[in-house]
Amino acid sequence: MFSNGEALANLFVFSDQTIEIISSKLQDVSSFDPYTILMTNAAFAQFTETYLRYARDSPALAEDERHKLLCRVAELYIAVQAGSLGNWLAPVMRSVSMALCQSAQRTYAAIGDSGAYTQTASLLLRLLIDLLSDGSPIESSKKLGSLFVAALLLRISLRTSAAPGAYASKALEVKRMWDLPVFSRRDRTSYSYWLGRYYLVCYYVDSARSQLEYAFNSCPAWHFHNKRAILRHLLVANMIRGRLPSLQLLEKYEMEPVYAHLAYHFRKGNLAGFQHVLAENLEFFRSQGNYLILLERTEILIYRNALLRLCRIQAYLERGQTVPYKDILVAFRLSSQNLDMDVLEMESILLSLISQKFVLGYLFHHQQLVNLAKKQPFPPIMSVGKTGAT
Repeated sequence: MFSNGEALANLFVFSDQTIEIISSKLQDVSSFDPYTILMTNAAFAQFTETYLRYARDSPALAEDERHKLLCRVAELYIAVQAGSLGNWLAPVMRSVSMALCQSAQRTYAAIGDSGAYTQTASLLLRLLIDLLSDGSPIESSKKLGSLFVAALLLRISLRTSAAPGAYASKALEVKRMWDLPVFSRRDRTSYSYWLGRYYLVCYYVDSARSQLEYAFNSCPAWHFHNKRAILRHLLVANMIRGRLPSLQLLEKYEMEPVYAHLAYHFRKGNLAGFQHVLAENLEFFRSQGNYLILLERTEILIYRNALLRLCRIQAYLERGQTVPYKDILVAFRLSSQNLDMDVLEMESILLSLISQKFVLGYLFHHQQLVNLAKKQPFPPIMSVGKTGAT
């Protein structure tokens, strides 16, 4: 078997247009033996035959059947790669892997069954295990393709019905090789983006910020839509750590107006306004995978900002460090538009703020007072705690 991966990748193409052309040429072919009879490698011959069958039949198949046939092609490719030496098959590996992911997305869009994602994740996991098992020097090793496949595995694992970690754990192992210079900037950027999204789903917010910031800064300026896609998730991670975007940044990348609206209500301590905007854009944030983390992780921070705003308006920070419960209750009721909130509920919010160190101070329950720390009672959210991966 010859070892020119680039030339081989030009023969095994999966774009719809190319597949339709090949299909039209093979409609009258009932046996693929003439195409494989000279191949001495049995695994490669079987892979070639199955690819040709896929190219001939797939345009007439339903999406789920087409995906199953493509999965068979991928299985046979993995067998071919397992028996090969070196990294020369990398161009074919990239082509097969990407086609598999795109097919899973089309299948899910057509029939709404996440089983296609599960099948794809299983195959990518097998492929990644084979890549990582190569013990030869990394410069000529199959491991050179591991960042690319790990990024796809992270991408697909977020779509499966199983917990993301069920498939992503192997992809996380690749992180220890991430900064090796043998990997291309493109593969590092793609891996960082999907790793950042995975961390965000797992609520490892600081780790998500780190990965997404690298991806955003490394993505070339001319890839405007890619930078915009990264920014959607980076804005969420930053907001949860109290860092809000400027209007100039949002305008530069033509971000959806919802981000400016959320930042405004977050800054003002307006919980009802924030959650109303979030509810109005429910489907958008669900499609991004960020709805729940925005809903759950911002509430306590917005109450913190509501209390800070109260202290500034009433000049409590200048006149003294003691704030009456009754004033805080009014502020929290206005923020949440929950006019039935009572003192006990308000006090539990204050306890949460103080225990998490978003506010520094003490509660005097019987006196119905909050005594704020004399020095920096409202530390920057970014400096409070860490939410990174362990």
